[in-house]
Amino acid sequence: MRWPFTVHRPRRLTLRAKFLLLVLAIGTLPWMGTRYVNEMKRFLLQGQEDALMLMARAVGTVLNDREELFRPDTGVPELIGGRYDLYAHQLPNYLQLDGDEIDWGGQLDNLRYFTGSFGEECTVRYQPWSLSVRHTLGYRGQFLYALFMVDDENVLYRANDLRRLDHSDQIRLTIQNPPSQINRYLLLTRKSGRMSVYLMDEDWRYPITGDPVSEINAVMKETAYGYNVEIRLPRFMVRSSSRVGFEIIDVDNAETRVIADTITTYPRAENLQLSRVMIHSPELAKILGGLDRQVARIWIVDDQQRVRAVVGSLGGSIFGETGGGLLTRLYRPFDSFFNWLLQLPESEFVDVETTATHRSDVIIDEALRGNAQSRRRMSMDNRAEILAAATPIWSGNGVIGAVVVEQSSAEVLKLQRVALKSVAAVTLVAFLLITVALFVFATRLTLRIRKLHQATEQSITPEGRVRREYIEAFPRGGGDEISDLSRSITGMLGRLSQYTKYLEAMPDTLAHEFNNPLNVVSSSLEILARDSREAAQSKYMERAQKGIRRLRAILTSLTEAANLEEALQYEDREQFDLVELVEGCTEGYQTSFPGHTFRLVKPSQPLYISGAPDRLAQLLDKLVDNAVDFGDRSDEIFIEVSYDNAYALLSVSNRGSTLPRDMKERLFDPMVSVGTKDATQTHLGLGLFIARLIAEYHQGEITAENLHDPDGVCVRVRLPLAYRLEIAA
Repeated sequence: MRWPFTVHRPRRLTLRAKFLLLVLAIGTLPWMGTRYVNEMKRFLLQGQEDALMLMARAVGTVLNDREELFRPDTGVPELIGGRYDLYAHQLPNYLQLDGDEIDWGGQLDNLRYFTGSFGEECTVRYQPWSLSVRHTLGYRGQFLYALFMVDDENVLYRANDLRRLDHSDQIRLTIQNPPSQINRYLLLTRKSGRMSVYLMDEDWRYPITGDPVSEINAVMKETAYGYNVEIRLPRFMVRSSSRVGFEIIDVDNAETRVIADTITTYPRAENLQLSRVMIHSPELAKILGGLDRQVARIWIVDDQQRVRAVVGSLGGSIFGETGGGLLTRLYRPFDSFFNWLLQLPESEFVDVETTATHRSDVIIDEALRGNAQSRRRMSMDNRAEILAAATPIWSGNGVIGAVVVEQSSAEVLKLQRVALKSVAAVTLVAFLLITVALFVFATRLTLRIRKLHQATEQSITPEGRVRREYIEAFPRGGGDEISDLSRSITGMLGRLSQYTKYLEAMPDTLAHEFNNPLNVVSSSLEILARDSREAAQSKYMERAQKGIRRLRAILTSLTEAANLEEALQYEDREQFDLVELVEGCTEGYQTSFPGHTFRLVKPSQPLYISGAPDRLAQLLDKLVDNAVDFGDRSDEIFIEVSYDNAYALLSVSNRGSTLPRDMKERLFDPMVSVGTKDATQTHLGLGLFIARLIAEYHQGEITAENLHDPDGVCVRVRLPLAYRLEIAA
């Protein structure tokens, strides 16, 4: 029966494939490790926020009730970060105006250097040996002091015959008071000593009044490299909202009196913005300086969101450094691979400048309302995540400012990256070790099973006979399941061998046991036929004799097939002409089967075969018997001998019914028959099986195929020649 559809068997997974799936299942370890590290990152970020909040509260506690930080005229030069602001440091005593810098003492450490035309920027025309300025501010009591140490190769004083005042070396002081009041003071002298101070017009050429300003005192003293200028002015002239700027004017040519260079303390040259004068508080600087540990960036803002101080930077770590260890040495050989796989956290990014004068943020607003809060935000360029915590600064019951502590999450990302690298390294090593172990185990297991398979296949012939009763590759040692299986197969082969031997000996036993009763029956029938003419002529006598002949034929076939393989092992080989053998047999067939016509087709040259001629004659007999039994009596039986390169071809063809489609492959197996046209003939399916054994003994092969137009069957035997024929072109 043919199914109307095709059944597809699922693809069989080998042991190696199954172990590979097991190894791939281990690949979930990195995923689980990644999930763990991500959770660890979340906890670290939360811990970092808590640490920042604790730091902010600690700073707020230190700054509570310290209102001096938030006075408009108070600043911290080391901390507030205003590059162009002017800072006045507290002096230990009042100064004597003599142009000598010695009495400034330790305040000389606070000197700022000015070069170029504007601020600290050098112009193209600037020459270091031509003009430079060192400057500092100080205060004592109600006075503000300024020191200028000018290096000038040519000091040029005021000329007596010129009315304009912009023709000599001089210092210009600009004081701007809100909203728009601007006073310009010019300091110059005709010789070393006390300087004259005038209130000037916008062009700095002529004084507004002819009288000098008495509130401002200044002294100029020549030095080996130029000159020093000390200035004293009352603090009421420079209020907290005032803006101040100094200009140092250099004139070198006594003939032309043209200004050669100008150095200014203005923060912006293009718009001439003035600077603030910040009064330095040593106590406040000490408090805030103690917080500057580069672990975070601390902002201090007042209640108007004005920045009062900035401490530290965003690059510090509050978790400490991660030291090397076994894991570090473990993943160090793969460090370049991990650097490519795991993205490095951004170490450079753009965020709020520390020079900002105002800070506006949600957490700052909340802190100024009295609520401490933390949040995360992105940097200005969205390249890094910033963690921030803010807490209020109290003075009594009111909030006078806020402390904001910020830090980049890069440190947490670095810790996460180190953890990921550790997890990846451990997982990689474990994965490699497990993979190698499983591969070795699977390979060894596969090889053992394959050897067991090959040994089992080699133990049994294609016909099902046992070649050996034990498996050599697997001796009876060992204690695992495969050894148990090999022992079971060995025991099965032993029992199968015994049963096979019993079956092989059965035809001879049957022949021996059947022959005696058959002889008795046969002799009794002969005596009965001789004594009784009527019994001899009875149809039952004829049927009994035919039955005895069929039984003898069956016994002969069984014993012949059973003893053939053993007999072939002792056959002597010789070289003989196949054409001559077939030709002689064909003549005998014509005599043995007078009712059939035999036609022989043969080559003109001999075909020598190495083997047993009697056995090949027996093979041809079986093929002819099969053709006679299944062929049409009226048609010819064709016997053909030919050659193909190094092989001889022997075929027997008959006209008649064809072979069933599913019988072509099983036709030469033992005990297989397609039936016979003559019911009196007995076919046990051993004739073609015997023919196959003989063909295989001669290293040949036998096949059968159907013929068409007209229908029939052709059985072809392919045998190797004893030597290759030399075929003429």
